[in-house]
Amino acid sequence: MFQFRTIKVIKKSFFFIYLLFISTLSLWPSDGLPDVILFPYADKVIHTGMYAGFTFLMLWAWSDKLIRKKQILPLIMVILWGFFMELLQGYSHFGREFDLTDELANTLGFIPGWIGWRVFKKRISE
Repeated sequence: MFQFRTIKVIKKSFFFIYLLFISTLSLWPSDGLPDVILFPYADKVIHTGMYAGFTFLMLWAWSDKLIRKKQILPLIMVILWGFFMELLQGYSHFGREFDLTDELANTLGFIPGWIGWRVFKKRISE
């Protein structure tokens, strides 16, 4: 029983540490970010990847609660958290601004995160 609870705490800790990480990156002053352009729309791919991780870790941490129809809750959380971060960027004085295409990329991150979770879940249950 103790070991099971410890694993649940570790999973949730990973999620909250990751949430703090992406929130920090989202609100970091723009003058502190590199101006390197890897390829066109690289920042959108990065947003998608960050929120794929957000989705995966959320589903991993609360897999016992997020079953069947409740799997829509992580999608709602991804949309709301991404929108909240974009709003904070728009109202901050760090040289960042609200960008609806970033929010779209954040939301699209749900898809690879959810698929990754489904594949991972299937493999660990076999």
